[in-house]
Amino acid sequence: MKRLNVLVAGMAIAVLASCGGTGTGKVKMNDVKDTISYAIGMGRAVRVYRDQLPGDIIDSVTIKSFVKGFMEAASNPEDNAKLAYALGFEIGCQEMSQAYVGLSENLFGAGEEFNKSNYLAGFSDGILGQWDVMGFEEADETASRLYEVLLQKQFDKVREENTAFYEAQAKENDVVKTASGLLYKVIKLGDGGPKPTATSDVRVKYRGEFIDGKVFDESTTPIQLNLGGVIKGWTEGLQLMSVGDKYKFIIPYNLGYGENGYGTDIKPYSTLIFEVELVEIM
Repeated sequence: MKRLNVLVAGMAIAVLASCGGTGTGKVKMNDVKDTISYAIGMGRAVRVYRDQLPGDIIDSVTIKSFVKGFMEAASNPEDNAKLAYALGFEIGCQEMSQAYVGLSENLFGAGEEFNKSNYLAGFSDGILGQWDVMGFEEADETASRLYEVLLQKQFDKVREENTAFYEAQAKENDVVKTASGLLYKVIKLGDGGPKPTATSDVRVKYRGEFIDGKVFDESTTPIQLNLGGVIKGWTEGLQLMSVGDKYKFIIPYNLGYGENGYGTDIKPYSTLIFEVELVEIM
């Protein structure tokens, strides 16, 4: 330990010599503690924090606000009022950039949003326990009921658009409609050999699109799957194909993901378009 102290003292003397012993501004470099305090503080800022700050928020101007907030908190880390303010500010940013945007789009569609002043007033009253406008149970019941109504309205629109697309495709000359309602078009033919069964393992390449042309799933390298574990449109459609065939399937919602959709991407009542190439029957 004594040797370490000597080394640190030697470093401090070198730094003090270069600083003239006083530093600039509020920085005092009069002894070992002064020097190492400043050096470690800077090291923490540069090595731990500076590169982790969100670049879309912190720039050469806003960095001063960050430092000001840090200094105020550091001067009194037990100031609960300031800590509560900082927490509210952080949650406000998250709420309005994430939940508010996501719920608005989910309920009203892209480009639409809540009445922001009412949303914020409701949030504030809920946090503060102020029930003059509406009690919590009433608000909760109202939100649940209207949520279902608005979602169903949105799903009805999706169903109408997707059904119209499906019916238009069914009228195309080179499209075949099966008894179940599956539409398919032959893009290329392969070896004309055996066809898989409803329980076969196969290897395929494919691309899946919505009716607007947006690709939601794709595999350019062959993947293995079992026809008993895929959507009905695939189970039926692949049984029409031989190795080397490439088909386009237009799958109505009742042969796809139905009235519930799948995940956050595939909405209820979606018509799905797949280009599928049968690479191998296992």
